[in-house]
Amino acid sequence: MHRELFPVSCPQCGESQNVTPGGFDPDANPFGPVTCMVCGRAFSCDEYLAGLKARRRALEEMQPPSVVAVPANDR
Repeated sequence: MHRELFPVSCPQCGESQNVTPGGFDPDANPFGPVTCMVCGRAFSCDEYLAGLKARRRALEEMQPPSVVAVPANDR
């Protein structure tokens, strides 16, 4: 199964800097390894997949910045 991967927040330090092996597949068995680049904590499969789901949801909910037109005489 192919899925888009995003950095997920570390449950220990909150940073989103993940280290994964080349060709990483979150659905592979055995899982990982996935570690935090900042504090070195190893993610469990459930932690990583929950973080991935939360990150995807947050990205989908993001709104583009609003654009305000400035009249030519106000420039």
